[in-house]
Amino acid sequence: MARPNLNPRGESVLRTLIETYLEEGEPVGSRLLAKRYPEPLSSATIRNVLADLEDESMVAQPHTSAGRVPTERAYRYYVDRWLKALPPGPEAEGRLSAALDGLDLDPEAWARHASRTLAEVMGGVCLALPLRLTQSRLVRLEFVPVGSGRFVAVWVGSLGEVEHRLMENPWKHSQVLLTELGNYATAHFAGLTLVQMRSRLLDALRAGVQVGESIRLRLQELAAQWPEDPSAVDPTVLVSGLGSLGGLPEFEDVTRFRDLVAAFEERGRLARLLNAFSDRASEDVHLLLGTENPFFKAWPLATAVRTVALGPAGFVTFALVGPLRMDYGRVMGGLRWWSRQVQKRRDRS
Repeated sequence: MARPNLNPRGESVLRTLIETYLEEGEPVGSRLLAKRYPEPLSSATIRNVLADLEDESMVAQPHTSAGRVPTERAYRYYVDRWLKALPPGPEAEGRLSAALDGLDLDPEAWARHASRTLAEVMGGVCLALPLRLTQSRLVRLEFVPVGSGRFVAVWVGSLGEVEHRLMENPWKHSQVLLTELGNYATAHFAGLTLVQMRSRLLDALRAGVQVGESIRLRLQELAAQWPEDPSAVDPTVLVSGLGSLGGLPEFEDVTRFRDLVAAFEERGRLARLLNAFSDRASEDVHLLLGTENPFFKAWPLATAVRTVALGPAGFVTFALVGPLRMDYGRVMGGLRWWSRQVQKRRDRS
């Protein structure tokens, strides 16, 4: 959709309407809008501006006699143009700091504790997915035999993380050959994720590439054993705060809320969401509004995703999910502040 064509007054009215709706949670009528608007405006002028905003698909009217509410397009415009990330206040800062406890211990246990705290402090639902091989980039790969018919694949990643995966060896590859396979993979695929490496090997197989055929074919045999999406195998997705959505006006309808709960129970769906945006969220909070999130298109939700690195322990991707009527400044600012504290704590350790 083309960028909306708004004049300064239209922008100002839209911003006032959005901020009023975020605060009140009810459709905004022209009378309330006139009270909140920083300059005197006649009712006729407000109605004309609202009509223009409706033509631009920036506001909608749920019922004939109701006020207006912002559309998904309006929220995106607001976030891109006016959003100011706010640091957490003293109370929220203290509670978020407590969520750093246990960071140096088991990543999954820490992620569970952190996701509960984020859901309570920020509001909405918090998803967490501890990531290991999924996002790690190869520095070195070794294959170590461990008895008849098995070996361990040792993956050394870009942040110093070391992962072990026990694999079958029906071909009875010797230790010499396994060493050669590891050296070849390290030389040719350094900097790739496991999924990218697997994809490149299988693409080469389909294309009938002949270079290094013997070694490549053996690596392709191994790659075929790896899951196409590691997160799809028993994904450890942690969900906290789901019940809080039931008290919001957007989900007062029992059937609608029940359908939403069912969607959150599909761990494979949640894992795909977190994996799909984990790379983009590794530098800063990545915000998805409504249909921008392909895994929750049917619901008016906002999703703020942030991936934090834990060093040798891997990564955890968090996602805060709430209604489009989200306090964006507070959520974005809180997540940014908290992820910086995780980084500082990790660097000190």
